[in-house]
Amino acid sequence: MLLYMYSLFCINRKLVYIMISAPQLDSILHIYKNHNLNPGSYDKNVKARINKLYKLLDLIKPLDDDEYKVLYFSVPKGNIKEYGNYKELKSSGEVKNYKEFINFFNEDYPDEIYWYKMTTSRYKNYRTIVINSSILINADLDSADELFLNKQLQEVLDFLIIKVKECIKKLKDGTYNKYINENYSYKNKFGVIKRKDYWKLYPEVKENLLKGISQEDINYFIANASDNIANRIKDMTSSKYFACVAKGYKDIGYEIGNMTNKELYLKYADGRDEGLRNIAEDSSIEFDKWYNNKKRGGGHPWEIIRGHSFARVNLQIGKDDRGYYLSLDGSVILSKIEIAKIFNVLNKNNLPIRVYNADIIKNAFKGEDDIGIVPYYIIPIMCAGYFKKYHPKEFIHIDDSKIINYIKWEPLTKVELKKEN
Repeated sequence: MLLYMYSLFCINRKLVYIMISAPQLDSILHIYKNHNLNPGSYDKNVKARINKLYKLLDLIKPLDDDEYKVLYFSVPKGNIKEYGNYKELKSSGEVKNYKEFINFFNEDYPDEIYWYKMTTSRYKNYRTIVINSSILINADLDSADELFLNKQLQEVLDFLIIKVKECIKKLKDGTYNKYINENYSYKNKFGVIKRKDYWKLYPEVKENLLKGISQEDINYFIANASDNIANRIKDMTSSKYFACVAKGYKDIGYEIGNMTNKELYLKYADGRDEGLRNIAEDSSIEFDKWYNNKKRGGGHPWEIIRGHSFARVNLQIGKDDRGYYLSLDGSVILSKIEIAKIFNVLNKNNLPIRVYNADIIKNAFKGEDDIGIVPYYIIPIMCAGYFKKYHPKEFIHIDDSKIINYIKWEPLTKVELKKEN
């Protein structure tokens, strides 16, 4: 007995079996997701199916002005023949034997059912279909036909038509939303878990965190970090700034060697310093002139630890009528250890330093903040925009059912049919 799902579909009065399992659908999505970054042209058979799908979707109430709609559906695991060609994989050396082939299949697809989220939008004659995070269709239906082989695309659209029909039937029965809320896989959901609960379930995570910082340093940061600054630096120079940066590098364990403070800055900082390296190091007059230059901009002179916006650390110089001071960004949660150590060493040296949003890192160290849970198909970085009810700053995947009782889930999109006129 085949484990994959099959459906009957009528095309030109002929019954066609639509059979797609999770490995097959994933393979198709992998193929097409990289070919639809710009509006594509499709042959008349694909366009006909797109139009048929959207005609069905017209029954569903849109979520915004671009006819944005969401549907959830499931697909069975299927059988191993749909996972891959054993002879080809063995010949290429990707598997050693059939037992290993089976193990790979079960490791990649451990569950019997897999869930997918389909989002669609429409603007004029433009259509977009996304499955999970993969763009399946990015079509301008006004464009000229390009007759290339896309039989797989036709088949998956036929399959999606079947799935939309099934969803609409449940919507008409009044069972759809309840069914989805009760059965949708936790591996596909957004939610949050308290960090202290996560640590309780996985104490090794906390242990790994504490390897990078002592409890004494954590306690000092919690007690002292804030937005408030008591003193100021009256006369600022690039030499003083480089010295502050070097103290931070030393405390977080960077290789120092015999390099000067400036050399350390040039080695580890972003490099786009807007000419800071070129001014006289001990001249407060030149620093003031450089700092107040209105033409300066576009660089990253304060980025002392390079990285993306979710990981970089800025030790910024600010100024008010009392003088200069230093600032660290406390919302960069993935660099909390580096931020805490840099703050601590500079604060202990009586330097005026503040931490923007210090409570974000304090709560993380105390385990009082939320960690965001994101679906397996989304990279767990910079995912705040996906959350409506909660506001996590750090994100993870989960693949362990023991954790789900500790999670507060973001609500799934409620789907409704359009009201009949």
